[in-house]
Amino acid sequence: MKKNIIALIAIALIATAGLFATDSKTLDLNTHISGINLMSLSSVQLTTSTVTAYNTALASPVSTATLNSSAASGTLAYLNILSNKRTGFTVTVTATHLAGTNGNPYTIDYSVTAGSASYDTSASTHTGNTLAPSANLTGLTAFSYAVSADLNDSQYAAALEDTYTGTVTFTYTAS
Repeated sequence: MKKNIIALIAIALIATAGLFATDSKTLDLNTHISGINLMSLSSVQLTTSTVTAYNTALASPVSTATLNSSAASGTLAYLNILSNKRTGFTVTVTATHLAGTNGNPYTIDYSVTAGSASYDTSASTHTGNTLAPSANLTGLTAFSYAVSADLNDSQYAAALEDTYTGTVTFTYTAS
């Protein structure tokens, strides 16, 4: 009888061992965050590091500014940048002379400034025309720089009657 009881206990243990067996499975998760490298000129200063705030600023674009005197312009626009590029970025500022129309050979020089970068159209070499706000971003980050211009006083005062146009270019380069 003892053998039968021992046999029944052994069978019960073997049968219930499956009930208490452990097994584990894993689930590996991954995601991909795409690069956000946005830049715009707006009448609204970007102050929050979100795509929604950037899009709000983008709703007030600035593509043309009129200078009515040789005095410094004050803020013409804001150069707004939103980036999550972990190695950072640079923005280079360049500009063309203000040139007249219909064969008018007269030009007006000016300097344009955005943050710590500036470009003077009368200079033969250009240094200091690059913004490099951060080499190591730690998350989605907003940057906003006031853009202003200052016309050459004597060239402005001596200019021929005409409409003068020039182009300021901001070039974003991911590092």
